[in-house]
Amino acid sequence: MLAEIDILNRQEFIDKIISTVEYHSKNNLKASFSIQGEWGCGKSWILDRVFENLYDIQDEQIAGGRYCVFRYNAWKYDYYDEPLVSLLISLKEQLESENSIILKTPEAQKNYQAVKLMIKEKLLDTLDVIQKNPLFSIIDSQTFHIPSLFCFGASVKKEFEKYKDKVKEEIRQYDPHYDLNQLMNSMIKGLNQISSEKTVVVIVDELDRCLPEHAIKVLERMHHISQNVNNIQFIYGIDKTQIENNVVHIFIPEVYNGTDQSRYENEKKDRIKAYLSKFITFGLDVPKAEYNEEIEKKYPALFESFEQINTCTFPLIENLQLIASVVTPRILEQVISKIILTNGILNQNNEKLDNSILVFELFYVIAIEMKFDFRNNHLSNDYHTQELKLKNQIDSNPIISVFNKLITQNPVMYGHVQRFQDDYPLIIDNDNGMKSIFESSIVFYFDKLQKRNTFYFDSSTIQKEMEKNSDYLANFYSYYKSLDM
Repeated sequence: MLAEIDILNRQEFIDKIISTVEYHSKNNLKASFSIQGEWGCGKSWILDRVFENLYDIQDEQIAGGRYCVFRYNAWKYDYYDEPLVSLLISLKEQLESENSIILKTPEAQKNYQAVKLMIKEKLLDTLDVIQKNPLFSIIDSQTFHIPSLFCFGASVKKEFEKYKDKVKEEIRQYDPHYDLNQLMNSMIKGLNQISSEKTVVVIVDELDRCLPEHAIKVLERMHHISQNVNNIQFIYGIDKTQIENNVVHIFIPEVYNGTDQSRYENEKKDRIKAYLSKFITFGLDVPKAEYNEEIEKKYPALFESFEQINTCTFPLIENLQLIASVVTPRILEQVISKIILTNGILNQNNEKLDNSILVFELFYVIAIEMKFDFRNNHLSNDYHTQELKLKNQIDSNPIISVFNKLITQNPVMYGHVQRFQDDYPLIIDNDNGMKSIFESSIVFYFDKLQKRNTFYFDSSTIQKEMEKNSDYLANFYSYYKSLDM
């Protein structure tokens, strides 16, 4: 599956997580740790692979593998006020849906089927709340999401209102807030029965997307479980900064009376650290994105309309990797989807376009994502030092560094006859069919994007071809920007 292709060389990091789990399991140690990274860095993808890998681990002494792994998307179910209920709902849905879990190897599938049976028998079937509580049947089946249902008959409407009142009363009777202790004890008993045979691993994802109060409540509930269940491990996928902000929002006042600002900030950090250390013992930082050549396999539609036409051969994938390195995987996936859409709309005849256009498209859209101001950044061309660079004395946007790496080989032909004092011809490769070199194409496109005519090609044929490419890019810019929210 395309979703499983690792374009970031993250198997080593996944192995590190697996080794951490294995160490604690083999030594019968509890663990509660986080996979930390900013929004969109690929935490969920990594945790999905961890889930798969754990079920693929065999153990000769334990039938069905060593691990019983749960996945809990805290944000998906945050409309349930009580996290214990949402955890059970999540688990119940996973077990009942045949398509919710797709494991690659027969061994992993076999292990998962064995674990499903164990969870059902030792945990879910023992909890009366799941069998009796309307929260698990009526609310979940969206009985109360019926504002769109129009009851035309007065008698029908009256009966419906009576039915709603009856259901609400049942919900009050079995609300977990009234009997939370019994529910918690039942869960702990069931989990301990499972953990006596297998290591239980609970993967909690999307916690940082929840409202602060709910996120903290999830941490509190999971902590209570971890303190009372043997042989259990919790792995949290979090944006550490966001979780820390949640703690500040709930527990730490904005003004710390009688303390100067510097001391207040230091004490705030200490309090945040002390509070979160109750739930998360240590964290593993997601490595910085370093894209590999699998990017072509992951996004085949991106490359369909492009080939080498009027630019000399150049390392296409390496240049795309360079540009992509300054954004998160989620942002990259979003912009690539819009690039594919835009090219699909503009090039419905499937005309082949030059590879240099694709590189500049990706550069442009990521520059937009990075809030790069094309109007106030310019190409500085020093005739005496023969240096060409994109410069801005104020802006430290990383896109500037990316562009300068794209044109490491300066494409300007110094010493040639110029048309005017401030315009410069660009290098052409005369030995390979009279084509623009890659760097010349990139400089030319950037110059045209800024509506300048500083750089040109001595060959009228190449000049015409590159102007045609620039016209296509102008249409691309216009349509792409129209897709923004």
